[in-house]
Amino acid sequence: MQINIECEYCGSVYDFSKHRNCPGCAAVPSKEQVSAARAAARAEMNENKGTETVRVVYTSRFMNVAVKLIPVCIALILISALMPVIAEKSIDSSVAKNFQTVDEPVYNDFQLNEPFVYDEVMTLTVTEAFISDSERIGALLPEGTELLVVHVECSVSQTGSSSYRNYYNRTPYIDNGEYCRTYASHSALSSCPEVYAQNVFSLSSANYSNESDGYMCFLINKGDRQFDLCFEEISVKGYAQQLDGIDRIRIDVSDGGNAV
Repeated sequence: MQINIECEYCGSVYDFSKHRNCPGCAAVPSKEQVSAARAAARAEMNENKGTETVRVVYTSRFMNVAVKLIPVCIALILISALMPVIAEKSIDSSVAKNFQTVDEPVYNDFQLNEPFVYDEVMTLTVTEAFISDSERIGALLPEGTELLVVHVECSVSQTGSSSYRNYYNRTPYIDNGEYCRTYASHSALSSCPEVYAQNVFSLSSANYSNESDGYMCFLINKGDRQFDLCFEEISVKGYAQQLDGIDRIRIDVSDGGNAV
């Protein structure tokens, strides 16, 4: 313990535990000075011990909290690492429940001018099919292709009753065993004056009209004359689409490029 004494004669400060008299002037301190210096030294030592004790207590508490948080941090790291795997498994499970896997779809075959009920709401009839002979349209087509034009009539039992089925995502297509193609959009042929370029048939529009008709145009390879026009029957289960069957209309335009 360091006992600091200030000399009454020369003002020097020295440690009484090392020097019994002043190193500067050799004066001997009084008993009162020594007692007061000892008391001050003890008080300072006790104060330092208290501060150290508080520091140790706070350090101990911090270590306890840190030790308790280590398992929590490890658990959070593991959960973060496993979340993508868990999400993927959950999605796979949902897909397995909501999608139907079939080796071969169910086909419902029809002929031209034979009405059939589509989606339990619409009655469709494909009444005519022919190859366009328009020079203007022919100039717009890619080389080696022709335009197959199909006329469809439609009646709906309850207007708009099935709009929730999202017919905008259902696109009829032709299939000749070598390729499948959906119909050309109205904008692609809007510059042509022919009626089948102006009056386009679509399932989404037909759903909002009691009686309607229109044309669908398909790009085909030049010389191809036999096709299946397909309308997919789709139901929605758990926000997933399921293919229930395909309504297939046989089209043969071999006789002069027309089929009626």
